[in-house]
Amino acid sequence: MFKKNTLHFKLNLFILSIIFLIVTIGFIIAINIFFSIYEDDVTHNISTGVSQFKEIVIDHHKTQLLSFTEGLVDPSTHLLSQKDAISEQDVQKYIVYANNTGVEFVQLSSAGTVLYQTLACEQRVLDMASQKSDPNNTEPTLWVDGSAETGLHLFCRYPIIDANKKTIGSILVGQPIANQDIVEYIKSTTSLDATIFAGNKRIATTIMKNDVNQVGTTLDGSIAATVLDQGDEYYGKAKILGEPYMVAYVPVLNSDQQPVGALFLGKSMLSIYTMRNHIVISLSILGVLLFIVFYGFSNRWLKNNVTAPIRWVADAMKTISANEYAIIENMPKAKNEEIDILQTTMQTMVAKLVAGQKKLETAAYIDAITGLPNRVFLYEKYNSNPLIKNQDALSVVYYLDVDNLKYINNLFGHRIGDGLLIQMGTVLKGLIKEWPEYEVYRISGDEFAICKEGYYDRDAVTNLSKLILSVFEKAFTVYDQSVSASVSIGISYNDSCNGTRCEVCTEKCKDDLEMLLKKAELAMNRVKMNGKNNFMIFDPSMNEAIQRKASLQQDLKLAMKNEELELYYQPKFDLELNRYDGMEALIRWNHPVRGFIPPFEFIKIAEESNLIVELGNWILEKSCRFIMEYNQVHHSDYCVSVNVSTIQLLNEDFEKSVLNILEATGLNPDYLELEITETVFMHSMDIAYEKLNFFREKHINIALDDFGTGYSSLTYLKSLPITTVKLDKSFVDDIAYNDISFEVVDNVIQIARSIGLTIVVEGVETKEQLQILKSLRCHKIQGYYFSKPVSDLELPLVLDQYE
Repeated sequence: MFKKNTLHFKLNLFILSIIFLIVTIGFIIAINIFFSIYEDDVTHNISTGVSQFKEIVIDHHKTQLLSFTEGLVDPSTHLLSQKDAISEQDVQKYIVYANNTGVEFVQLSSAGTVLYQTLACEQRVLDMASQKSDPNNTEPTLWVDGSAETGLHLFCRYPIIDANKKTIGSILVGQPIANQDIVEYIKSTTSLDATIFAGNKRIATTIMKNDVNQVGTTLDGSIAATVLDQGDEYYGKAKILGEPYMVAYVPVLNSDQQPVGALFLGKSMLSIYTMRNHIVISLSILGVLLFIVFYGFSNRWLKNNVTAPIRWVADAMKTISANEYAIIENMPKAKNEEIDILQTTMQTMVAKLVAGQKKLETAAYIDAITGLPNRVFLYEKYNSNPLIKNQDALSVVYYLDVDNLKYINNLFGHRIGDGLLIQMGTVLKGLIKEWPEYEVYRISGDEFAICKEGYYDRDAVTNLSKLILSVFEKAFTVYDQSVSASVSIGISYNDSCNGTRCEVCTEKCKDDLEMLLKKAELAMNRVKMNGKNNFMIFDPSMNEAIQRKASLQQDLKLAMKNEELELYYQPKFDLELNRYDGMEALIRWNHPVRGFIPPFEFIKIAEESNLIVELGNWILEKSCRFIMEYNQVHHSDYCVSVNVSTIQLLNEDFEKSVLNILEATGLNPDYLELEITETVFMHSMDIAYEKLNFFREKHINIALDDFGTGYSSLTYLKSLPITTVKLDKSFVDDIAYNDISFEVVDNVIQIARSIGLTIVVEGVETKEQLQILKSLRCHKIQGYYFSKPVSDLELPLVLDQYE
């Protein structure tokens, strides 16, 4: 037996305790990691599957029901016009042969009178649909409604419009959207339990308890409060009928955005939790057995491998206590295996620590995405070694910015954007690999820097810039996706005065790193302003531009305060009515000192300084008040269009501001049109779409301005809540002799007309352009041919020409 006060016993007990603790903790961590991974995988499957579930239950049914209803329009139109038995039979035949979607009822009405009706459900379902729909709506409407008593139903109200675009009746159709087949399908494809709730009652479910399907049971109260009362989604853990589940609940909303039911996906965790408990108990027993077995083995091992080396260490410590420190620096060769192992282990640990320290330093200086040196490394390299004292000092800085990287990220995702940056970094490194005096850095999200040391040749600098631009003319292939990207390049040189400003040149007039980067960035920004995809060398005049910008910002604040700004109006001419029908409000600034300042210049300053919200509200209020008073005085019905900045539209108070202005000026919303550009959808598609929908519900018109100049897509024309498309002037300039421009204009006009949008063509300046647009059946034009923008005093003279 060991004496308890000996080092051997204490070390033996300590090591065994540590080993047991490590093993126990390791088992617990491993188990928890495994089950955490499993739970994360289940959660991911549920989150992924719930969108598929929602699409099958709601979106797929919407597509089917809308298709069925659209096919019903023609026979219904005949019935409304003929009102005979044959037309009614045609409607009935269509319903019988086309109803593969389980339609519950069809009701055809006109002027508040029901002309035809089939009913295969309870009357209260039809009553519920009738109460929540507007027969005067001119657009097809689909919505979901229901309750625990009636179940969930999808309804469609489809207007019937005659040749004169007049609503002569409507079709109301309904169908149930929940059945057992759907949840069984989801169960078979995802291995997840699925349930459809109407109210808080399960009306279709795969959940079984005691071999009994749980249809008719109700939702847990706490979850019902979240999902059905508050209308929020719920993801996480929950107990369902006594069993633990990983779950996802998504509310089903009616036309009033009130929850009327819910969709559920989940997986029972009972078996996996039971397994985990068994494993924990088994591993605990195994740990105790290992502790007992290992105790005897470790006792002998400690004596041979630990106690003796510690004695040597004790002797070494005695030597150190005698102030003989050389023993640390001159470690003698080990006399036994234990000391040799200890020395080898210590040497290995020290080597690993040193290597780890170097890795940490490397991580701080290397960009994680591209593997290039980062801004920290750049500053560390040149700030720690002053340029004026270094013969190989930094002499040239290229500042590269990837054009439209934000758009690429929004369009393709950040994975593609990061992949593009990696390839661009590789290309830039490849271009300079033969010149060791060059180095490439990634200094921010979409910005790179190329730095050169020592002597430079200006022609060589220019040639390298041209080479970079030419390389980026070709599209990159990133994860099988073709991506086009260009760069804007600013360049700065580190010139000394060569004695021209001082008797003896000390090179102290050279720029430091910060100034070189700032100058190169200024040059790059000038390239951006001039259209991107080019390079420019810094010029001192660029500082003047920055100063002018700051000065204009202050002047703009004073101009708004002193009411120096004024509005001009450019009329829009209706080709079909052969008269003016409205105008666009355009802001002008005649600076008392600088003279006329172009709108694009001070509007950009207003956007960058957040003055655009105040300025935009001023323009909107002035325009609405002017058109209201003008229409009253001249007994006219002109509409006014007001341009809206992206920043202004995305402001959280914008809707409230517009409504307050309409109320204050008394202008009917039908006489106001807000003009936006597609750039707003590159910033936040969801928010912009929601706001535009809000304005359309208030009968405010929406125009998509400058269509065709940016990333415009014909998809916008059918998916966005807009009323007007404004085709940019660039397509009209050469329409008389350029077949491509002619075809583009023709196609856009015809597509816009076919989906009920008004088309306005800007920049019409010649009679020949006018005649072509008339032949293409363009709705409205705007341009110098009829009138340039004029002040409110000149406007009546222009409008009177076509009264």
